[in-house]
Amino acid sequence: MSVIFPGNYVAHLNAYRDQGVVALPGVEFYRSVGAVVLNPDNDSITTIDGVLEAGTYTPQILSPDLRQDDKPRKDKPMVIPTGAIIYRVASSAPGVKEATVAGTTTIAVDAPAAPAFGTDLTAEATGFFPENGETSALLSVVDGTATGADTTVTITTDADLIAAQNPSAGACRKAPSAILVEVCWYVPAPAPGYDDAHIPYGVEAGQGY
Repeated sequence: MSVIFPGNYVAHLNAYRDQGVVALPGVEFYRSVGAVVLNPDNDSITTIDGVLEAGTYTPQILSPDLRQDDKPRKDKPMVIPTGAIIYRVASSAPGVKEATVAGTTTIAVDAPAAPAFGTDLTAEATGFFPENGETSALLSVVDGTATGADTTVTITTDADLIAAQNPSAGACRKAPSAILVEVCWYVPAPAPGYDDAHIPYGVEAGQGY
């Protein structure tokens, strides 16, 4: 993991590289963003004939490498580490639509020791999901229950979903489409090291420059 400090925080935290930020002394904050990608062009483990079937899936923290042609993408599972205290969970589903429009399909997020959602992410009458997604109530960032073990985040859908854009951009322009999950968490910073104190070097008598 790498940690940045105020003054260097000029872009999104890099979830793929487990990058955190020290916003309070002694505390490191992290933001993990995972995705379940619906690919209308290529069948995969998750999509069969362009359909994401109802079931439970593990969001992947996607590699910054956008290519899918010459080598396997090194995506990785979305795992919250031991000792993390979660204070926010959010989800959205851009470019995702019910396979059979009913306005009732739900997407539920299961994250360890996470604050509860007010409601699950639920499809609207159009079959698409709310543009702004859903977020949990914001808890205090100095109180909470730490995870007892490394835990994988999962999402569960109760109906089939497909890739589609709202408004439609044509039959061959259905991407990008994905269910996105954000988990914000923090851990205690490690104890101080050499760089945190000005410890003088030992110098033998008579030594100098």
